[in-house]
Amino acid sequence: MSSNRKDKTEKLFDKAEQLFRALQYKKAGKSYFFAGEGFYEIKNFKYAQEAFFKAADSFIQKRDHDKVIKSLRKSVNSYFELEDIENARLLLEKIYEYVENLKNKELKDSYYLLYSSLIYLCYYILGEPNKGFHFVKRAQKKVDKGYFKENPLIHLVTNLTIALRDKKKKNIERITSDFNKLKLTSIEKKIVKMSILLADLHVSVSPEFKLDKERYTTKEIIQMNLEISNSSLVNIINNSFYDFKIEEFQINSFKINVTDNLAIQTKPELPIILDLKNNFNNIFRIKPQFLIEKCSIGPIKIECRINGKYSFFIENRGEMLINLFAPPTSLEVSLTNLKPPLIDKSFPIEILIENNSQGEASDLNIEIKFPEGIKVIRGTIEKQIYSLRSKEKIKWEINARPLEAGDYEIEIYLKFKDPDDNSMEEKKLFPIAIKL
Repeated sequence: MSSNRKDKTEKLFDKAEQLFRALQYKKAGKSYFFAGEGFYEIKNFKYAQEAFFKAADSFIQKRDHDKVIKSLRKSVNSYFELEDIENARLLLEKIYEYVENLKNKELKDSYYLLYSSLIYLCYYILGEPNKGFHFVKRAQKKVDKGYFKENPLIHLVTNLTIALRDKKKKNIERITSDFNKLKLTSIEKKIVKMSILLADLHVSVSPEFKLDKERYTTKEIIQMNLEISNSSLVNIINNSFYDFKIEEFQINSFKINVTDNLAIQTKPELPIILDLKNNFNNIFRIKPQFLIEKCSIGPIKIECRINGKYSFFIENRGEMLINLFAPPTSLEVSLTNLKPPLIDKSFPIEILIENNSQGEASDLNIEIKFPEGIKVIRGTIEKQIYSLRSKEKIKWEINARPLEAGDYEIEIYLKFKDPDDNSMEEKKLFPIAIKL
């Protein structure tokens, strides 16, 4: 950096300040503008941005609209050099609205397309391309249809939009082949390359997901492995066209669509910094809650950021059907002594049978067998139930009298059919101690 150049530029800026205070706006604007170019040349982009902005403010006083816009464009370029995309966008939107003040129709049309396209690129980099596309559609209504259709910037916007929508590599190739047709400054072209890079990442990098099993019951946990291969990333990183070094690849959020019967139980702590030398893998644990006709996982959308500033997303638009079925119907049986069992004294026993599984138990036959040391006085020891649906239960009492002391077992036999008409049999044993 030349110290002499720096001193001259600072003096020129101070002179512009004096001229502005003296209301000599035309001279002030010229001095601010040349000071801005001096700061830009020595790469002091913060001061350059300020100088160009003040130049525009000076030219506004003289209603020199073309110079206002040219100065503001230089100010935007300074923001681009600082990688301050958000402030560049805000200023570009002001320029877009200011274009209305121009009288020359041809210049007006070219500016509408230039600045709406630059706004779109800023929004694209910030991860909100739809907001930017709104400005392009507004510009389309203001300019000649043929001019709009043939403009290289509109071709750029169109291909970026389609690449985002259709995930087609050919749209990226069209942009790169037409790149030299763009009449932009060097830093604006760098912003274009950044947009293409983000589009290429979106198109080329696709997360894959695999399940640990082919079939699951509603009581099992689904383990889904999500993988991002680094092969496509490496190809993009090594592409000399972009002239950009990806120093950090960050995952900010996962959006995994699942049907209403599934709940994602585990999610990784965010953000995640990827090791670009290796594939990324993460296991998601997903809990089925109930059966539905069509159970699925996907699509998956992952919001990412590179170098902490540039946003985009990668996605897998596929849908993986889950082969989910109810576990075998099983009945729970409990036997409760409602009074202490003593010799020669009758006592009530409560039998409870519950269907806590998801399947229905039909044609249910229940048989209770008591040992010889316990006599049934009253109650049913054999039952036939047409159906015991999920979450239903039956309960009844049997009165019995122990004949002699000892440790015994009461046996309960169950026979029924599950929802698939399979015959099921279960045997339950309940120990009972008879005291003197």
